[in-house]
Amino acid sequence: MDEKILKKLLREPKEQDWFDFKRKLKLYQSDGTLADQQRDELIKDILGLANGNSKIVRKTKYLIIGVDDKNFDENKVRVLHNVDYKIPSQSDLTKWVNSACSPTVAGIECEIFSFYGINLFIVTIPPTFDLHETTRELNASSHFNKHTVFMRQDEHTVPASVRDGVTIQQLKHLHRQEIANPSAIWIGVIAGGVTAFIIGGAKIKATQMTLPISESLAQIVFTSLGVFFGGWIGWAGRQWNEARYDWRYMTFRQRIILVIFVLIFVLLYQILR
Repeated sequence: MDEKILKKLLREPKEQDWFDFKRKLKLYQSDGTLADQQRDELIKDILGLANGNSKIVRKTKYLIIGVDDKNFDENKVRVLHNVDYKIPSQSDLTKWVNSACSPTVAGIECEIFSFYGINLFIVTIPPTFDLHETTRELNASSHFNKHTVFMRQDEHTVPASVRDGVTIQQLKHLHRQEIANPSAIWIGVIAGGVTAFIIGGAKIKATQMTLPISESLAQIVFTSLGVFFGGWIGWAGRQWNEARYDWRYMTFRQRIILVIFVLIFVLLYQILR
């Protein structure tokens, strides 16, 4: 884990949907045997982060052990607790999670991270392209049936509704397509630049007016504007596609802001036509 990211997270006033703090991991009993309930609780938390929610599909998520989820020191940094006890290996952790869910969660990483002399246990979950559901019952802090889909809701891990699950899955598929295909922003940049270069050049040659700058510089200005607006349109198109899924979860204020943004976009488009 990047130390700059960790420093930033430790100053956050509360946990968010893409990172979770735990003071201690009590996976093993005094005789060294595995505590099944604590293992299932850990599996639940990792699956919730892996699924995320409609807003964090593209983000890497973190489960950080050894960080107080309530108390801060005098510097407004979370109180740390040294992880000096037995913890699972990456192989064990991956096996536990993937034996309890389908599809499997790829790319889980865990490490002991030394931060100012204090050892933290950090689990990193990269963005996934699938919605992961349990393949067996989990006896964690509560009992959860087979085929449960967990998601993040603010700082909590909760079972997802059918509607939430469908929305998350659609956005994960959209993310897969974005990676497999050229980005809408880059397509907009290239299309806008080429179009502006051709049309701008034709306009410059067709005009009879004396330009205050050279034709070459005017061509560069036209092309730059085309690149800018093409990229902006590509970005706006991607945001619009995501907003269609997020609309049902938006507050009234967020919906008003989105409507205003769309109206501004339409107005600018009409002006620049």
